[in-house]
Amino acid sequence: MSINSILASAMTALQTNTAALKVVSDNVANINTQGYSRRVVNQTTQVAGGGLTGVDIADIQRITDQFLQSETLSASAGSAQYSAQSDVYSQLNGLLGSPGDGNSLGSQLDNIFSALATASQAPNTSTSQQSVLTALQGFANTINSTSSSISSLQSQVDGQISSSISSVNSLTKNIYNLNQQIQTATLGGDTSSGLLDQRDLAVQQLSSLIGVRTSVQANGQMTVMTQDGVDLVGDSYAQLSYAGGNANGTYGQIMMTSINGMSGKQVGQAQAIDPHLGSGSIEGLIDMRDNQLPAMQNELGNLARQTALAFNAQSNANSAAPPPSVMSGRDTGLLATDSLNFSGKTTIAVADSSGNLVSRIDVDFGAGTLSVDGAAPPVSIGTTVGSFASALNGALGSNGSASFSSGQLSIAANGTNGVVVQDDATTPSSRGGAGFSLFFGLNDVFEGAAPSILSTGLSASDSSGLAAGGSMSFVLKNPNGTIDKQASVTIAAGMSIGDVVTALNTSFGGAGTFALGSDGSMKFTPSGGNSSDTLNVTSDTTQRGNTGMSFTGLFGIGANQAAMQAQGFSVNASMISSPSSLPFAQSNLTSTTVAGDSILGSGDARGLIALQNLANSRQNFTAAGGMGAQTSTLTDYAANFYQDVATRSNAASTAATTQGDRLSEAQTRQSSESGVNLDEELSNMMTYQRAYSAGARMLQVGQTLYDTLLQMPV
Repeated sequence: MSINSILASAMTALQTNTAALKVVSDNVANINTQGYSRRVVNQTTQVAGGGLTGVDIADIQRITDQFLQSETLSASAGSAQYSAQSDVYSQLNGLLGSPGDGNSLGSQLDNIFSALATASQAPNTSTSQQSVLTALQGFANTINSTSSSISSLQSQVDGQISSSISSVNSLTKNIYNLNQQIQTATLGGDTSSGLLDQRDLAVQQLSSLIGVRTSVQANGQMTVMTQDGVDLVGDSYAQLSYAGGNANGTYGQIMMTSINGMSGKQVGQAQAIDPHLGSGSIEGLIDMRDNQLPAMQNELGNLARQTALAFNAQSNANSAAPPPSVMSGRDTGLLATDSLNFSGKTTIAVADSSGNLVSRIDVDFGAGTLSVDGAAPPVSIGTTVGSFASALNGALGSNGSASFSSGQLSIAANGTNGVVVQDDATTPSSRGGAGFSLFFGLNDVFEGAAPSILSTGLSASDSSGLAAGGSMSFVLKNPNGTIDKQASVTIAAGMSIGDVVTALNTSFGGAGTFALGSDGSMKFTPSGGNSSDTLNVTSDTTQRGNTGMSFTGLFGIGANQAAMQAQGFSVNASMISSPSSLPFAQSNLTSTTVAGDSILGSGDARGLIALQNLANSRQNFTAAGGMGAQTSTLTDYAANFYQDVATRSNAASTAATTQGDRLSEAQTRQSSESGVNLDEELSNMMTYQRAYSAGARMLQVGQTLYDTLLQMPV
């Protein structure tokens, strides 16, 4: 072996160990750098002509484990999904309060029944009346504010989704750009570029937003896909778009467009990404916005509706003493030309301020007649709502008036007299299952943004009353965000209710069916394949006559209609302005009652006690949100509502903890495999340092040999 070869080998030792020490230095410097994977030096012998010529670096290997990376990405997405939901539930629980804290719905109901119990001792005092009114308003305000809080939370979550989409777009473009740089580095022989750490960190951040999986190509590029295989980064990169906001409670889809990185132009058609999110914080937030929070809104609306029905039914069976001078009903959505469709009997009376009868009008809907103070022959009331209102107005004569306009029936007494309505005890009046006064809402306690009575009493042959050109648009949406069907109907002139139902069914093409019940209620049933879908009304420009009531609003169509029961929930404005009009008494009207007879007593508390008895009265609640159909008291349903929120919240919290533990374990194992170990690096440093010193020593030896050789005599 020549001295030159010794020097050459020694130089390779110096160069190789210098590079190795540089790798150790990089590892130590990045011990706390997020996403950094340690590097190791793989050495190989230098060979020339079959002989050893020293040492060389085969490659600098970046230590990663594909399985652990995949597990970390999956765990990151799951943890982010449930953490996002748990955070929203934490805010919701703070807004709702807790049962028994004095501010909950159950506590507010208890306040009503407690105030009624106290007022029963002196029902005609202003103190008793104001106390009950305050309790009623407290409950209504809590319903309304709770609904507003949930709606605000939905809007906040929607804003978080919009912000997250911007982050996704930034990350996918960054990963694409890093791919190009890594490919160049790989072709140049650099397989451990720091760009790889940057890309892994970006993918990790993306996985917290969308569930992803990855695949590394031979050229160093990484393909990033959703968990079900939709490409996010590859030869192109995905850019998401979302308009935000909602239409009638229905939020739009997130659309994905593939962008050619070289030209910046769109590749192919845009597609909805919602069904492909799989997991991640965006999926968790969408589930909260579209499923969890709406479910609670519907449960709240169900409580509001059944409370209104219970109190209003009893209130309309009662009367104030003295009776109110005017009874103005709610907007029923009916037209004067609609069929009357009432059965049974009711009595409409005018009484003086002392509760004595002035005049009595007995209405027999079955016979289609009315009589004044028992006089014969009875007078025809016709077959329509308008003809009945006209007949009633005529029967009141000088004692009062009646009118029907914009869907509302109004009955007024003249002078200081008041109006009393009482159904027949044997054959009470009914339209769609509601009594005369209740159906028209003549003496309601509670009112809201949507009608609580959805049994309209309309039949297929009734005119739709909708102007030509009005339209309705619908979306049938799967829980995972897939839109299974979009449908719309435009109203044509002269359509009947039955014609509109037929047009709706035609537009849905078998995806679901609308059916008009015998009581005038409307039911929508998704087809078998869409049984879990939710029907959303995205727009409705129809209006029934001049009532201001849309077709979908009248029949309560769409998932958002249940929630609307709680919106604008309030106590009847006439009762707020006049607490003495609270219906604490009950009238005594019979077929033998004549003018001058007492029909109301100022100290009568029978109506008040009937309202108080609602505390233990079991109501029939329909299924709403996550709560099935049930028969329970109002207070029990309110407690069940809080229990459902607590159950959902605990489930999200438990899942977040479980997925968080899974993520921590995956990260720990990944760190053990890919992270920097100071003891190991110190050992490597000492090894490379000694090897470097040995190489330097060999250079000195070589130099000495040359010096000795040069000093030898020729």
